[in-house]
Amino acid sequence: MRRRTLGALIGAACVAAMARAASADAQEAASTTRSSLPRDVRREAIDRWNGQNALKATEQVEIAAGQQVSGNVAVQHGPLLIAGHVTGNVLALNASVVLRSTAHVDGALLVIGGKAEGADSARVDGGVRTFADSLVYRQDGERIVAITTGEPDEESWWRRLERQHDENWAKAVRIVQAGAYNRVEGWPLNIGPVVHRLTPWGSVDVGASAIVRTGSFESENGDVGHDLRGEVRFGRELGVGIGARVFSVVDPVEDWQLSSVETALAAFLVRRDYRDYFQRHGATAIATLYGTGNVRLTGTYGQEHWDSRLLKNPFTLFNDAQDWRPNPEVDAGVFHVGTLSLTFDTRTDQDDPWSGWLAMANLEHGAGTPTAVGPTSLVRETKAGDHVEYTRGFLDLRRYNRLGPNDQLNMRVILGGWLGGNELPLERRFSVDGPGAIPGYDFRSLINPNIGNCNYGGGAVPGQPAECERIALAQVEYRGDLRFDFTGRWPDWPRNYHSEHGDVVYVVFADAGRGWLVGSAPGSVALGSTQFPALSTFRTDIGCGLDAGGIGVYAAKSLSTPAQTLNFFFRLRHRF
Repeated sequence: MRRRTLGALIGAACVAAMARAASADAQEAASTTRSSLPRDVRREAIDRWNGQNALKATEQVEIAAGQQVSGNVAVQHGPLLIAGHVTGNVLALNASVVLRSTAHVDGALLVIGGKAEGADSARVDGGVRTFADSLVYRQDGERIVAITTGEPDEESWWRRLERQHDENWAKAVRIVQAGAYNRVEGWPLNIGPVVHRLTPWGSVDVGASAIVRTGSFESENGDVGHDLRGEVRFGRELGVGIGARVFSVVDPVEDWQLSSVETALAAFLVRRDYRDYFQRHGATAIATLYGTGNVRLTGTYGQEHWDSRLLKNPFTLFNDAQDWRPNPEVDAGVFHVGTLSLTFDTRTDQDDPWSGWLAMANLEHGAGTPTAVGPTSLVRETKAGDHVEYTRGFLDLRRYNRLGPNDQLNMRVILGGWLGGNELPLERRFSVDGPGAIPGYDFRSLINPNIGNCNYGGGAVPGQPAECERIALAQVEYRGDLRFDFTGRWPDWPRNYHSEHGDVVYVVFADAGRGWLVGSAPGSVALGSTQFPALSTFRTDIGCGLDAGGIGVYAAKSLSTPAQTLNFFFRLRHRF
């Protein structure tokens, strides 16, 4: 009864949200002026300046009529004159902006320490915000750092945790860094220094850490890992990086569905771990080609020892008396692994993009002789002692589309799996069930035919591991503002995103996907190596939800299996 009542409330909220947004003026732009510079605005300005920008300058800039800048624009001191087209966001830092009648900005205009002239006659789809107070900062190479007056950094702690791998390189020394809470390590703590040095020809990055796992402090078991990294980069925006890594870490089998902070909180709060884990120990050489800021190509080659991880019993805030889902066994042994990864990113913002593309492609080839193979629901081709070679690929392609000042239509396609050689080791397989993929179906569900995680035969394998050798998934969502302003009156209110959306966004979405094995197997779980499953066999769902500053509550209902009950779930990030 309570599930039906909650479903009715969320459904009513979604319907009301869409009705209210539909009646709003699609061309309304938000422009606010405050007498002081809020801390979150200071942080937003620094993130924008230090982020990806197609045009960055510290003096007067003019974008003439007929000229187009594909991406973000950031200018210090200025002034900035815009008569042409900017496809991203615009930041004027301690500078004024003059907008001609022909100016068109797809994103948002943020002016700090200056004025925005001509905003009424120009087109700024993401709205205009102006702040009279200047930003006080210091230069750190090409980056800027705020000079504060002793206030604590109010950035959301979960955002700091999630960004640790992206930002730690800029810190002189890392004393303690927390990894994602999980059922095989507890809370892994990384302790050690990280150094970044700019040089006239590029940069040098070195980091070293010991990984102390709170789930098992028994030092006699050797359950302390390490991660040593180094890279020498030649060039700044364009360049080549050469580096190496020596490591003993615990990695997830799949990390593309939910973010690390979401899986960590689910594990710590309610004893639900949405990932499986395995041990990796080895060394890798790394070479990277850096493009214009939008493109990066990375190749790696190394030798690694893979092994299963035993389940621990770390503390959880709720449901502490329940058993954890077992952590599945994997294929153990020494593997030589080479990868080639390409990232192409033209999004207006990495956290809250309004438009642009994101493509992440990975090709991996591995070879080795496993000393043990993990159990599966079907008889394995691979036996302990067999020589194994495999090739697998993964593609995550996203498109973000602005339909109006407050509306978006976003799409995502994921393709991944076996490309050649022997069957994939268990730690390199996939699944598409659960809140990060097709939320209308429960995580590790056992609905037959089980094309969500390819467990065949009713979940006889402990932990119900992901067994699919190939997956295909498509997601689409429509996002619109509700025009609520809960935090505008409290400028110091911490927000998960520096969003150009309003405080509350309604989301309507649909998903379709499935997994399958390659070869012969009972039922419809397996297909030939050159076959693609019929679209009529895909699992599908629809849903809606409310997103407040990146924290969302959603409801999803399966379409392809009507008997499935309505599922409710929370997200701490956008769905994609």
